[in-house]
Amino acid sequence: MAKAFPNHYPAKIPEPSGYFQGVDEADRVICRNVIVFERLSRRTLQQKHLSNRMHHRYVLMHVLETGGVVSIDGKSFQLKVGDTLLVAPHQFHHYIDLDADQLRWLFVTFEIQQGAARLDELTYRIVHSNRETDELWPALATAWVQAEGSPRGDVLPALDLLLTHLLLHAGATRLSVKSGTASAGNEWITKVEALIIESVKAGWTFQEVAEKVGLSERHLRARFEQQMGISMRDYRSNYQFHRAISLMGDSQRSLSEVAELAGFNSQSVFTRFIWRMADRSPRDLRRKIQG
Repeated sequence: MAKAFPNHYPAKIPEPSGYFQGVDEADRVICRNVIVFERLSRRTLQQKHLSNRMHHRYVLMHVLETGGVVSIDGKSFQLKVGDTLLVAPHQFHHYIDLDADQLRWLFVTFEIQQGAARLDELTYRIVHSNRETDELWPALATAWVQAEGSPRGDVLPALDLLLTHLLLHAGATRLSVKSGTASAGNEWITKVEALIIESVKAGWTFQEVAEKVGLSERHLRARFEQQMGISMRDYRSNYQFHRAISLMGDSQRSLSEVAELAGFNSQSVFTRFIWRMADRSPRDLRRKIQG
């Protein structure tokens, strides 16, 4: 007796209208060099060693337990359980206003072989929980864990498929700073972050930043560090470091131009800054970035 086909096949697959024009997508997302991991506490969520500060890879995060706020280049996004957010290479990001000390966030870092332009559609955008991606996330995590110690070939197509569905569900409207802010009580954080980033370009002091939000510099510094878990000085330094790394990837820019665009009026000050942040000269850091 002939074996019956499974009943989940469609009743009929029609003949194609032609045999040369099929389904194709020249810029579809193809990932490479994937790493999957999770963070389980407020303390471990923000890692501060050099490899994370350099952050030359995409970072895809998915909240499994305990929501919180992710700040990306001065824009704040409230993530709830089930939400997903993509951080692009060299975007300065950190975590604030977590709902509890214990959490479970799943992270995937990766590089792109093809389709980087498509992923721009996911930047500054939260993708909320939906049936398709809720099934694909555990499939990706399972493929990673089950393949430990052996080739993880299933992980790559699993991530490609997940990103494809995230793009489909991203929605038509890009989130604004205001709609991504944690709460009305934290709107001042978004304003201060934007002013600190602007101060890099405009050359403002922290005193001038404080005046623009109507606080004393001492009060602003204390309030900012209490809320953000990082000092204003370190926040601005990390932003400038990310900015410099991003600019160094462009081989057409001179290091003096990189220094100026990263907020340094003196090449010697810029050199000392890079030594402090990366323990190497700007020229050596550029060679490392460019591979």
